[in-house]
Amino acid sequence: MRTLTATLTLSLGLMASAHADGIYKWVDENGVVHFGSQPPQKEQVEVVKAPKSQRYRQWESEQQALEAKQQLTTAASPTEKTEPAAPTQASQDAQRAQQQQDEAELAARAQRCQSAQQRLQELESHARVREIDASGNYRVLPEEERQQRIQQTRQILQNNC
Repeated sequence: MRTLTATLTLSLGLMASAHADGIYKWVDENGVVHFGSQPPQKEQVEVVKAPKSQRYRQWESEQQALEAKQQLTTAASPTEKTEPAAPTQASQDAQRAQQQQDEAELAARAQRCQSAQQRLQELESHARVREIDASGNYRVLPEEERQQRIQQTRQILQNNC
């Protein structure tokens, strides 16, 4: 019974603090585990979810690194064409980065094609198609809308696969 109460209290605390900026976990001097949006001053704290500002700074630095890599690949491309000498380390890195980016794009495109094919098969094989609306309720697609989605999916497959 105690474990159930502790688990319930913990999950309610986590749900309430999930909307907070950051989530911190610490153990007090009695060995009780606490979660909160503000870390205590004295206890050692484990960061469960970093604050939004910290996550944004991390995302921003990752985006800047990606942009720098893309600029490097675009800047390295013209020199490779005009410079027939042995490729430099930077140009080799740029080629590898471009190749990895191309492979990732091909993999993503293949995944989209597979998803579209599955979606088309589901739409064509089932006369009654249910979907979940914004409020979380199921609704059955009318036949006209189902046919329209079949046409859209065929168009996606024709253009991308």
